[in-house]
Amino acid sequence: MIICWLKPRRPFIALYWCLHHVVWTRSRAPMAQEQVPSLKWLIFGCGGVGGYFGARIAKVQGQSVSFMVRNQALAALKEHGVRIQSICGDLTVPPSELGPILDTGALDNGERFQADVIMLGCKAWEAEKCLKMCEPWCGPDTIVLPLQNGVEGLSTIKEIVSGWGKGHALAGCCNIVSAIKEPGFIKHWAADPPYITFGEFEGAPRAATRQAKAVFDAAVGMEGHLEDDVLSKIWEKFAFITSTTAVQATTGPHATQDVIPQVPELYATWRAAMIEVITLCRSYGINYDDASLENRVGMLKAAVGATTSCSRDLWSGRPSEVDDLLGSVVRLGKEQQVPTPTIAACYGALILRDRIARGDSSVPVKPPAEGQKILGPGWAETSA
Repeated sequence: MIICWLKPRRPFIALYWCLHHVVWTRSRAPMAQEQVPSLKWLIFGCGGVGGYFGARIAKVQGQSVSFMVRNQALAALKEHGVRIQSICGDLTVPPSELGPILDTGALDNGERFQADVIMLGCKAWEAEKCLKMCEPWCGPDTIVLPLQNGVEGLSTIKEIVSGWGKGHALAGCCNIVSAIKEPGFIKHWAADPPYITFGEFEGAPRAATRQAKAVFDAAVGMEGHLEDDVLSKIWEKFAFITSTTAVQATTGPHATQDVIPQVPELYATWRAAMIEVITLCRSYGINYDDASLENRVGMLKAAVGATTSCSRDLWSGRPSEVDDLLGSVVRLGKEQQVPTPTIAACYGALILRDRIARGDSSVPVKPPAEGQKILGPGWAETSA
């Protein structure tokens, strides 16, 4: 409702200002959902990343969101759809509002369609294998958006898609603190709102990339940051997640992000690790603003109780991204002749856990004998 407050004796001026108000108001309003392009999305994985962002996108009018999953997640999505418990608002996307649910164990029987966007929500060490599964759903103009932690895998994604002779790879990552509560049910408890950072490897954004941005802008409970210099943003996040994991995973579950700056020894180690990754970043000619380091200190302090997914995987005895994060810094540091002693020391202390979790039979590890179990402060008794 628009109220014209000018006096009746000046009706034409009043009409002018009323019409001007209508145009100004509409120009400032968020994009109406009927203006958002209708896209078909194929999301690999329905975990803390793929499940969360996929559900948010599915609630945007005109979007068809399909998941490529297996086993328990497959059964859960077919029965319940995707459920989200979030500080940005809970939601459920029932099966009737999803596109085809694809079984990674029977892809030859999966419904074929040409996806507008293929989004990889898997772990970094799984990305190459998972991407290759998605190839039949890639069309000439499909964009491929990876959301993994790390920087080593970006060139691999780009090379694979280029080798297909179809589709177009973007660079991307995301910022969210979430986990699987149970198959198909994602809990999100930090990063408000979660966001996807993405962009072209070079050049101006393509039309398809801008369309994905329009959908992200229309989604509730998330943001999409289309960046001109996306690699600097990805490295900025990489420095933080790698350094935080190095300190946190090595110390143990009590070293939540907000605790790190409160313990001088932990904080000094974290800053040393950050400087190593920042120096490595700059060795490639990629920009890293000095202010970003101090901004990340503020984020540490604000992230009460937060832990990285890599740390949680290591503590739980699951395969992790420790090699994609810390290991890549060690390898790239050697190539670039950039010393990385802090990261290298933490990597050396953590890699055994990851190898055991992957069932590496060459590791001579035996179950702890009676009397050799550990009991940490505030923890239940666990095996070493």
